[in-house]
Amino acid sequence: MHENTTLAGDADLAHLVDLIDMLPGPEATHFWGDEPLAIGKKLAFRLRAVLTGRARATDVDYLAVYVLKYLGRGNGYITEEQITKNLKGAHGIPAAGYAWVEDATRTAWILVNRYSLPNWRGPRTAPGRAWLEG
Repeated sequence: MHENTTLAGDADLAHLVDLIDMLPGPEATHFWGDEPLAIGKKLAFRLRAVLTGRARATDVDYLAVYVLKYLGRGNGYITEEQITKNLKGAHGIPAAGYAWVEDATRTAWILVNRYSLPNWRGPRTAPGRAWLEG
């Protein structure tokens, strides 16, 4: 996977971007924070690559991992309650915030599996090989 990844070429990535679009924009420091390494700035760096058609697999991977780490269930950064309160068009409906977190987490995990797992496994190991040995 050395070619650029585009929204048109990956429906799951396009869906994750649509979900992120339901949150406040990057200028909303009340939601994302304003520190130099704020969550919104980390997302923005990877999203710019995706939105301009210059995303590499690592950009998609980082974006998905950031969603899992900072917006997924049980994280300590941006809680489900904050997402519920700030979700565009949902008007504070708890079920909408819950559904957003579940959908974003599921979609991000699909992308992590697609773009990260081959790197985690390493080039020397075939899928499931360890279970055949012994």
